[in-house]
Amino acid sequence: MFLCGVRANCNSGCFSGCVSFRIQFMKLQPECVTCIIAQVKNVTTMFELSEDEKKAAMDDTHAYLAQANYEGCTPESMGELWQILLGHVGGEDPYASIKSLCNQEAMKMLPEAQQKIARAKEPFTVALKYAIAGNLIDYGLEHPVTIEEQNAQIDAIANTAFSIDDSDLLLLALANAKTMLYLGDNAGEIVFDKLLIEQIRKRFPALELSFVVKGSPVLNDVTYADAQEVGMPEFARVIDNGDASPGTVLPRTSKAFRSAFAEADVILSKGQGNYESLSGVEKEHLFFLFTAKCDTVCVDAGVPKRSIVCMKNRIINTI
Repeated sequence: MFLCGVRANCNSGCFSGCVSFRIQFMKLQPECVTCIIAQVKNVTTMFELSEDEKKAAMDDTHAYLAQANYEGCTPESMGELWQILLGHVGGEDPYASIKSLCNQEAMKMLPEAQQKIARAKEPFTVALKYAIAGNLIDYGLEHPVTIEEQNAQIDAIANTAFSIDDSDLLLLALANAKTMLYLGDNAGEIVFDKLLIEQIRKRFPALELSFVVKGSPVLNDVTYADAQEVGMPEFARVIDNGDASPGTVLPRTSKAFRSAFAEADVILSKGQGNYESLSGVEKEHLFFLFTAKCDTVCVDAGVPKRSIVCMKNRIINTI
């Protein structure tokens, strides 16, 4: 997703109607604009727009960025820009066929991944790594990888060491939890999320687990249709966050989701967009799982590019 490395505070909004929150997020910066423009160009190329249509889309993009809220986070701006782009690329979910292809290709990798997890001395750790490696599947990147490239790389990434490994803290939090939210990220990736959720269910069968999708389509982020396609409802209750931003921009989400977020004992947050929009939220047992793909988020998290991260939320603000 779209990331940048300077932080800002947000004191607006609520979790459940009366509980205020403060978020310290990575806000939109001028250097992020170059990346956003490149990704918009990718979108117009992917959908084979005419030169006139591409120009119109880029004109609208530049006009939006000229007045964008640079005090907000990038997923918020991209969510707004995506609504503008829909008028140019057409369709309620123009990525639907691409997302389905990613889901189907990822499901072809399931049998081998399941065998490796079953044979592992620490199945939870291997499933965790596969879930994070699946974060490689991202058509929101400036230079997205192909299906063939991602399949070749996921196994390799799943066999690397964590750059940040708070998995012991995650297991401890889960052992003491009654409820958990799993914030989904991209299509295809959701298949590997299911592997991790399966392991969590085996270790903590009494845990009430919900998988969160976007309220409506945005880029290749997961929606309820993707969850259904990969069989996620068999493993977790599927809910949506009421918003269409490529992250979790809490003030834009539904009241029902904010209540679920506030009340959850543990939250697993997948992907860089969720890291960008949630890192620093006032939530103790919040864990970020992602593959580091962006230079600026690597600097912010203090990790090398292409490393895998299981990080407990570092910044807990007190109001």
